[in-house]
Amino acid sequence: MKARRRWPRSVAFALVTIATVFWLWFGIGSAYVEGGGLFNWLMHILLPGGIFLFSALVAWRWGWLGGGLFVLEGLVALGFILNAVFRGRLNASTFILMFLTLGFPPLAAGVLFLASCQKHGWLNYWRQRFRRSGPNDKTG
Repeated sequence: MKARRRWPRSVAFALVTIATVFWLWFGIGSAYVEGGGLFNWLMHILLPGGIFLFSALVAWRWGWLGGGLFVLEGLVALGFILNAVFRGRLNASTFILMFLTLGFPPLAAGVLFLASCQKHGWLNYWRQRFRRSGPNDKTG
């Protein structure tokens, strides 16, 4: 039974690791090419790679809290992306690329972290609710 509960957490950490490494590498490369000062380096590294890394560390200790952070990050990123689309700044292919690299990984990882939580997870809540209710139960 434990192995069934752990696969979402493992997949979430794999997804987060890939996204974090990608964005840290991309930020370092962008800062190097632009050749700005210390503030430029910090902003390129911290956004979004550093935020993903912080959320991954939180999720390592508290899966439900880290999952919530990742869902929030994914929704905020999706909001910024959709805002740019509606203002005519992004075409469809750029939207898809930005969604797949910036919006989808934290959103999917957050849902998987929340699903893997034993005590606070929403998936566990629904499992317990359906186990308790019988065919003649009028409470649910």
